Amino acid sequence: MGKEKNWILIISIYFAKTFATFSTSTEETPYKNSTDWIEDYSDIESKFSLRTADVPDDDLCYLVPGQLRTVAECRFNMGSQTFVVIHGWTVTGMFESWVPKLVTALYEREPQSNVVVVDWLARAQQHYPTSAADTKLVGRDIAKFINWMEAELNYPLERIHLLGYSLGAHVAGIAGLLTKNKVHRITGLDPAGPGFEHADAQSTLSPDDADFVDVLHTNTRGTPGRSIGIQRPVGHVDIYPNGGGFQPGCGLQSTVMMIATTGIQNLDQLVKCSHERSVHLFIDSLVNAEQQSLAYRCSSRDTFNRGLCLSCRGNRCTNLGYNVQRMRPRRSVTMYLRTREASPYKVFHYQVKVHFFSKDNMTFRDQSLKVSLHGTLEDKKDITVLLITLQWEQDNVFKFWERLRRYRFSVRRLRVKAGETQARVVFLPTEGEFASILKGGHYATFNKSTEEPGSHKQERAVCSNGALSNTGSTSGLRGGDQDTRFAETWLLLAEENRSNETKFSLRTASEPEEDNCYVTPGKPESLYNCSYNFSLTSKTFLVIHGWTVTGMFENWVAGLVAALYRREPGANVIVVDWLSTAQDHYLNAAFSTQPVGQDVAHFIDWLEVTAKLPLKNLHLIGYSLGAHVAGFAGSHTSNKIGRITGLDPAGPGFEGAAVDQRLSPDDAFLVDALHTFTRVTLGISIGIRQPVAHVDVYPNGGSSQPGCDFTGAFRKASELSINGLPFLLTDSVKCDHERAVHLFIDSLLNEAQASRAYICASGSRFEHGVCLSCRHKRCNTLGYGVTRIRKGHGRPMFTRTRPSAPFKVYHHQLKMHVSGTENWTATEPILTVSLYGTKGDAENLQLNVLDNISVNNTHSFLVVTETDIGDLLKLTFRWEEYSGFSFSSLFHWFSRLTPRATGLQVHKMRVRAGETQKKPALKSHSDKTFCHRPETVRS
Repeated sequence: MGKEKNWILIISIYFAKTFATFSTSTEETPYKNSTDWIEDYSDIESKFSLRTADVPDDDLCYLVPGQLRTVAECRFNMGSQTFVVIHGWTVTGMFESWVPKLVTALYEREPQSNVVVVDWLARAQQHYPTSAADTKLVGRDIAKFINWMEAELNYPLERIHLLGYSLGAHVAGIAGLLTKNKVHRITGLDPAGPGFEHADAQSTLSPDDADFVDVLHTNTRGTPGRSIGIQRPVGHVDIYPNGGGFQPGCGLQSTVMMIATTGIQNLDQLVKCSHERSVHLFIDSLVNAEQQSLAYRCSSRDTFNRGLCLSCRGNRCTNLGYNVQRMRPRRSVTMYLRTREASPYKVFHYQVKVHFFSKDNMTFRDQSLKVSLHGTLEDKKDITVLLITLQWEQDNVFKFWERLRRYRFSVRRLRVKAGETQARVVFLPTEGEFASILKGGHYATFNKSTEEPGSHKQERAVCSNGALSNTGSTSGLRGGDQDTRFAETWLLLAEENRSNETKFSLRTASEPEEDNCYVTPGKPESLYNCSYNFSLTSKTFLVIHGWTVTGMFENWVAGLVAALYRREPGANVIVVDWLSTAQDHYLNAAFSTQPVGQDVAHFIDWLEVTAKLPLKNLHLIGYSLGAHVAGFAGSHTSNKIGRITGLDPAGPGFEGAAVDQRLSPDDAFLVDALHTFTRVTLGISIGIRQPVAHVDVYPNGGSSQPGCDFTGAFRKASELSINGLPFLLTDSVKCDHERAVHLFIDSLLNEAQASRAYICASGSRFEHGVCLSCRHKRCNTLGYGVTRIRKGHGRPMFTRTRPSAPFKVYHHQLKMHVSGTENWTATEPILTVSLYGTKGDAENLQLNVLDNISVNNTHSFLVVTETDIGDLLKLTFRWEEYSGFSFSSLFHWFSRLTPRATGLQVHKMRVRAGETQKKPALKSHSDKTFCHRPETVRS
């Protein structure tokens, strides 16, 4: 087992290095200007083995250009077709297992043919860039071989069919370019991408290289130039099975099971399963003549996946593989189809058109509509569909909330088009004129109708004339365009293959705002394509956004990605994209946090095994609903992850919930949370109020943040003139909530100015300044540098911040003993202090008087400065009496009275600096001034 792991690591590293270092253009190989080189066979290094149907896996006889006797010795059939099979790059220096399978399939389909296997293993086993550059030399060898056959054997080129896989496809293209006359056909089986994606037509396979060039693309995942297979069209007909990317059955679990069943010799399938699928699809087209897969011309993969391209009019569909229709359009034709995960690969495509009716204007995205087709297999070519069932499934496990509102649609008919037969059939509800589709309810049944398919306009006219309102199954629906809302969806049905809505974008430090590459669970090659850092010491961050009303990433995402890379340059920063669900109604988005969390957990488990990721180096950062997504992910992983940071975890739907229904300390070894918007409005708090982590920090009390009031929003909106209105509407709502993100970003960028938070029983006690102690780990760093305080659940912590970055402030506790004869209420005195230190001064700071100023008692206040004043040297304070109208500062009247004039006396003040923990004692020098005494004062 240890050796197998080492093989996986070696192959993975080798693939990653070769693809990463290979340039975008191959080495230039000069050709001789004269035609003498065509007849010079002395420099041919490639060998041409004429294999037989009896022994397809052995090279028993070689055709040698310039030696006519080898034609007779190898029993070359001059009157039959010739296939020239060209392999690709190899790490073993041996033919791969697909070569004899393809030879056997060609002889089975064309028994009298000649199957020639080109052996260029000596060049193909080099470092990938070297082998890629040698494709021109190998192509020249093959061109000489073909020219020799035409000139010396009078063999017609219309009988020659070149089949090239990976690099071999480009070899075939170069050979076709250099022959005196064009060969009949070239088939490219997933032509190699690295080094050829942006190369010119003379260096790659192209439509000019043969009378007909057809191409299968099966591994185009990744950015252009980094995908294993070339992404752009390079033939007359370019077919992209399953979209051209990930192929069914090539997931990690399926591949590992295959290796366990067939042996360690197939270990390379971990990397090349999708790449090699092109070969097996072509073999399938040879051996399963009665089960020919159909491909359809379409403008894009997304359009095909909506079922909009199942037309065969005007040569818009063709067979896949050997029997592809020969066509020579002016430009490349892109075609798509779905396949099974194993041979026979054929599936049957159907377009199902559903017209939904509802009295409400309801819009849903990415809903799970389960369609079942029931029919009879009349022959081997098609399934005759007789009955269809349609069911709207529950989104997730939160069924209680779904019952709060029972979403319902009505369907009058289904229109079905069979791609393979081009038949169009109408299906009507089994009972009544309309079928009711209830979210989470039972399925609706539709039977095949004898009526001809009509237009949607006719159906809408029937419904808008009131027919819909007269049916009992749709009680409450009214006719007319004003009351009936329409929505259409097209469902492409091949096999049941629900795509994962959660995506994982590995962003880069140079382009933190762009999703250039996605890491896909089950596809190890996606890690290499995205330049994942496999170092065991590198940290991996997963950034998880929250609810969104725009369907797009908010600005803070790119800012956080950039800050993480700046703090940890060698890290992997992966943005979890669940926008398709997060932009739904809040309740629907909240209900989806658990299944999205499970998707993330599955991704983490796969990453731990595939990338050997130490989970102690994994850090999940979730904002709002994303914090609970992170919690669910942590609770569903096979092993506990290192850290989760919740940035103002969402409150509605999670406040008071059990620990397994929200973010909790059990979800990671360290869970910390920032609470910045816990103010309750109409009984609801945007951010969760209760502690949910080992360390819960409530900046500025957690309820509202400096600079986030309506005054600040109006000020920023006015700076933007008329464009500021959207800012006013959104920033005033989310400013407090999003402040958690910006505080965390600040902790990354300003490490030397990290804010400090302090354990305190309540926000009120913290505002009195009595909680500025750091003994027994009672203080902590805010944000990225936080440390776990203890094993159990942490107590809440508090801090103050500035309105903008850098957010750090300096906390001081001011304790003064007041003596006198008259008590003052909290609303009467206004106390301001000025602090003078070794590094600077902070003047006219107003104290927050929360309680009555009672005589013969010690009172404590929290004093905050935005700058570091150093060691305190002097303190002055002013006691002012308020008098005047409360509604306008224009009518304030201050009578400046000394404490002695009011009957109050302050003889000594004590100050504790929270950041330095120093406690200088101050001695009165006058009624208003206190200076530092050099002796140490014990608290």
